[in-house]
This record gives sequence, C-alpha cells and structure tokens, in this order.
Amino acid sequence: MASAGSDTLRVMEQRGPSAADSRPRARVIRDPVLGYVEVMGELDALVRAPEVQRLRNVAQNSRAVVRYPSMGGSRFEHALGTMHLAVRGWRSSWRNTVAPDGCTPGATRDAFRHDVITSLRELDPAVLDPRTAALVEAGETTDAEDTELWQDFEHVIGLVVGAVGLVHDLGHPPFSHILEPFYEAHASAILGEDQLRSFSEYRADASGRVQFHEWAGLRIFDAIDGSVFEWLPRTLIRRVLSDRSETGWASSLHHLIDGQFDVDRLDYLVRDAVNSGTEFGAIDVDRLLHSLELHRAEGGWRIGLGARAVSAFETLLVQRAQQYRWVVHHYAVVAADAALEHAVRNVYELTRGASAASPDLDYLSAAGNGHRAGDRVSDDHDCFAWLRRSRPALEALVASSEEPAVTLKARATLALLAVCDSFSLSPVPAWRNYQEFLARADQNRATVSRLIEALPIGGPTDAAHPRNPASRDAVTALLRELPARLNAALDHRLAAEGVPGRLHHVEELLDRVHPVVPVCGGPGTWLVVRVPFLALDEDFARVWRGDEEVALSEVSPFPLALTAIEVMRPRYFVYFVPFDAAPVDATKHQRREVGRLFFEALAYPSRH
Repeated sequence: MASAGSDTLRVMEQRGPSAADSRPRARVIRDPVLGYVEVMGELDALVRAPEVQRLRNVAQNSRAVVRYPSMGGSRFEHALGTMHLAVRGWRSSWRNTVAPDGCTPGATRDAFRHDVITSLRELDPAVLDPRTAALVEAGETTDAEDTELWQDFEHVIGLVVGAVGLVHDLGHPPFSHILEPFYEAHASAILGEDQLRSFSEYRADASGRVQFHEWAGLRIFDAIDGSVFEWLPRTLIRRVLSDRSETGWASSLHHLIDGQFDVDRLDYLVRDAVNSGTEFGAIDVDRLLHSLELHRAEGGWRIGLGARAVSAFETLLVQRAQQYRWVVHHYAVVAADAALEHAVRNVYELTRGASAASPDLDYLSAAGNGHRAGDRVSDDHDCFAWLRRSRPALEALVASSEEPAVTLKARATLALLAVCDSFSLSPVPAWRNYQEFLARADQNRATVSRLIEALPIGGPTDAAHPRNPASRDAVTALLRELPARLNAALDHRLAAEGVPGRLHHVEELLDRVHPVVPVCGGPGTWLVVRVPFLALDEDFARVWRGDEEVALSEVSPFPLALTAIEVMRPRYFVYFVPFDAAPVDATKHQRREVGRLFFEALAYPSRH
C-alpha cells in the first residue's frame, strides 16, 4: 500500500507545471517607499497587462500637485505596493492563525483550507477557469487533502491576494475619485444602457457603501485576456475581489485589501506622506503586518490585527486624520479637484454632439487597448488633451453665443481650467482651515445665528455616532460647540436645497445673487464643496484580544480624539473663482468677504 506521502508526490508530478521548480521566476522592483517590491513570477503577466499598465497614467492624488508638487505618483505604483503588502499580510495571517478553545492552529488552518476548496468545488464547473479547476481537482481520491491547492495553499493564496491588491484600482476613471461622480451620473450616455443596467444590478445586490470604481474594476478585470492567467486562478481571484460580505473565507481575504485596517490604506498613507514631504507616514508598517491574525469566528472567518498592534494602529488612524486634514483637504487641493470635476462636466455638456470636441469617454472599453485610440479618453493624459482641445470651442461660445447662460458657463469653464490645469488662477476661499472657519463664524455672528436657529427641533445632527459610551458623551458635549452646530446648520441648509454632496444648485444660487465680488477682481463663479471623511468607524476599527474581537475604543482612548476631529472639522469649503486674476494667494479681506456673502445667501434665501 502506497503511503500518503507517495500519493502526494505522484499527484504533484502529474501536474508538472505547478511544481515549485517550474514556476516563472520572481523579480523585484525598486520602490522609494517600500524598498524592494517582489513580483511573484506567476503575477508578472498580470502586471504587464494593458489594463494594469493604464494605471501608470492615472494620478493617485488627482490635482494635489497644486500645493504638493512631488505628489505626482500614479495608481500603478500604488497597485504594486498594495500587491506587495497584501502578500506579506497574508503570510503573517497564516503564520499567526489563532485557534479557538479545543483546537490547534494546525487544525484551524486545515479548516480554512477545507472551506476554500469545498466552496470552489461547489461552483458550476463551467465557470471555473482551467487553473482554478486544476488546483481543486483531486488525484485518486475526492479528498480535499489530495489537491494541489491543499498542498501549496499558502503560496497560491498569496498569489490570489497579491493579484487582488494589484487590480483593486482597475476601475478608477481618469483622475480617480474626482471624476467618479461624473461617470456615475452619465453612465448611460458614456458607457451605454447595458453597462448602466449592470451597475444598477450590482448596486442593488451589494451590501454597504457601493463605489462606482469597484463595479467598473470588475468589468475591466473580466475583460483581461485569458492568456494572462496561465499561472493564476482567475475564478478564485475574482471571488475574493468581488466579495463584499462580512462573513466567509473570501470576505476575510477581501478585507485584507479593503477594510478598516487594510494594506491598500497602509500603502497609500505611507506613500502619500513620502511624496508630499510630510511626517504623516510615520507608521510602523512591519509591526502592523506582523500582527495580522487569522481567526475562525462566529459566522465565518476573520483576518485582523492582534492586540499587540494597538499602538501602531492608533498611530495609523491619527496619521490618516492628519493626512486628510492637511494634504487631501488642503484648501487649494480641494479647489483644484473641484475645478477639474466642474470643468469636465461643463465641457461635456457644452460641447456634447460637436464631433470636433466630443471624444469617446468610455474608459472601460479603452482600458485594455494598450495604446491611444484616436479621441478615446482612457487616462489623465487623454482627459487633459480633450479639455485643452475644447478651449477654442469655449472661447467661441464666449464671443458669439446669444444665450447669456451659455456664455457665462463657457467663461466659467475657462476659468476653472486655469485653476486645475495651468494653475494660472487662484480661487478665493471663504476659509482655509479650522481656525478661519471659526473666525468667519465670529465675524458673521448674526447671520450664523440665523442659520443655526433654523435647525430642526432636537438640535444638530452629525455623521459621527460612536458606540463607546465615553465617545458618545464626548460627541454630545462637542455638538453644543459652535463648529459642530455650524456644520450641522450647513448640512441642513444645503441638503434642503437638493441632494447632499451634489452642490451645483447652491453654486447656481451664488452665481445668480453674487456674480461679482469687487474685492476679488470683479465677476466670477462659485465653488461649494463638501469634503466627506470619517476619522473612525467603530464598527470596523477592531482588534483581537486572544480569540475575542473587541472594538478599538475598548482598549484605547484614541477614538475619543478621532471622534472630536470628525465632529469639529469644517465639512465644507467655499470659493469664489474670478474670471480674470493673477495666481496669488487671496488676502484676508477677500476671504472675509467671500465668507460673508456665502453665509448671507444661505441665511436669507427670501431676499434672492
């Protein structure tokens, strides 16, 4: 009778190409942030796929270069970093498997292996790609233990999470998050009814918050040529990439890349801090990765941080809040990003139908071309080329349009392009930071009091709803303070005018009642921008204490500070963009006047 070892050897020999000695060779890429990034040999073809290479020309931080010139990094380098950290995180999780009472780590790992293999075997064989099918095919028995996936489990799942980290941003349109609302709003016209129907179905089926780029990424992933996956289990990768549930083995692997603590966030925080020249990347990457653990929990599987990572986790969350406060939400960066979104929307609406100025904006179809195809817009470079080609058409509308509204919109668009493209024009902010937000409220006491008094009975509401009693008490106290009450008043007033987050209606009101701000150089247009950010989601900010999962707020006082940041920070930025001005910083007098006019327009709508 043959031994179990000889059976395993025979199975591995029969599968030949999957043996370790026949794998494609790994290579390393020098990275200024993470050192040497390893590209596992089996992943190399995916790295070289045109859909992934497109990310070289999609900015990681859109127009942050307006104030941080070195933040010109792309989503491609971030994808490589996320891939690298995902593999490291998985290896730590597998090594740190925690067994519940009555079990051993080895038995827990076997249970995880068994769940993965059984789940894949339950799929219709017709949907399995050849590599996944080969991985779960047994030898002379039907036992899960008699499969290549069981024998080479840690390596294969490393490939899977590395691939998911590599492709997790495939769906980003040009300029990433900034143009995501534009593409979602015009999906039918740009992408077609079939794609819009697909997105609507995805949104209906998904749990939690749905982002357009996540759906788009799945569509692009599905279009990648099959030859790329000679060594990769495509079905298994897609299962992890698309899993948005909160239970199961696939969910646990997905959350390694996309969760409250995840390697996606870990890479971009450290990378953006280095590129911006700030100290906000002082995060203990090694400690966090080494502290990841795999747990068998009620309802499924979890990968999360062990309690020994509490200090490093606190630092990450605080540095993330600082990064958003001073870099992502720097007033000049917010203005440039908003100007870009508005300019794209205006150019699209003003020139739609004019063949000379209307390119194909379907980046989903263009993603795999690997080359520029005529007037098709696939990435940032294409987008700016289109916007620059539109200038003559916009100038012609300014000079000849018989419709005043069209003339003003075209003139405003030219000014917005000067803000986000050439940086040859600087908007005038109502306030630049928390201190000036308070100053504008103090300088406009009667107007602000009127806004606050208009809040519904029951007082201000806020996006932060902490579960921890101490955090709830802190929020209750903070909500009585002026910044929180003014935030709530603006939320109430602006939401009453339309859909929150889509503030074009408010801008149109301001353009109508205050088309000229003399101290700012004459006529211009307005930008009103809501800057969403949640410093801490207590439902997901959790750590493992032994085999018990607890909220971070139970073992750390830091959630109190993070909650305060969320409640008190300015949630809106307001700008006046003069049509003609020099690219210089606004004076204190100009900022005060823009703030005054904004508050008055909201507090006294009946006058307008």
